[in-house]
Amino acid sequence: MPGVTKYNLVDDVHDLRIPMHNEDVFQHGVCFEAKYIGSLEVGRPGSRMEIVAAMRRIRYEFKLKNVKKKKVNIIVSTDFVRVILRKKRKRKEWSWDDSAALVAQDPIYRIFYVSHDAQDLKIFSYIARDGQSNVFRCNVFKSKRKSQAMRIVRTVGQAFDVCHQLSLQTGEEGEGEGEEGGPDRAQHINTVLVFSSPSLSL
Repeated sequence: MPGVTKYNLVDDVHDLRIPMHNEDVFQHGVCFEAKYIGSLEVGRPGSRMEIVAAMRRIRYEFKLKNVKKKKVNIIVSTDFVRVILRKKRKRKEWSWDDSAALVAQDPIYRIFYVSHDAQDLKIFSYIARDGQSNVFRCNVFKSKRKSQAMRIVRTVGQAFDVCHQLSLQTGEEGEGEGEEGGPDRAQHINTVLVFSSPSLSL
């Protein structure tokens, strides 16, 4: 067998069905570091090509505007995906305004797609639907390592699956919710995860 390195994505995603984390950690949230490129409203994607096209369009537009990437923490839990600015606190400043540091926060059940760019595996994004306006917004990030981007994408997918299973166990999910919040939604995320790597197939 070939040697395993931290950049070996084939070994890292040998079986996407194997959970990345213990389910209990999602109660408190799993934290990752990344750089936030930006976000824009998008139409509801009908294919992976449209998701990737949205990612690349956002990267291009923000680069054209010379918008600097922001260092952020991405916290993934069964409740939400929260993106907050990663700033060093000064010694004399003991207070921390979470609202000022908040970049994005989306309930996990409103995340429809999560993927990364096959041409640059450090780039990844998720698309969520706003609860009030019902518009879709694509948030794009860059990780330091390809393997880290893959782990973030898989973690969001696992958090969605755990959230879905919890809702089934507690009986909070009723009939007829498959289109917006049930198995159909989970299948969207899993499909994108599988096709994120050209080395994998269903």
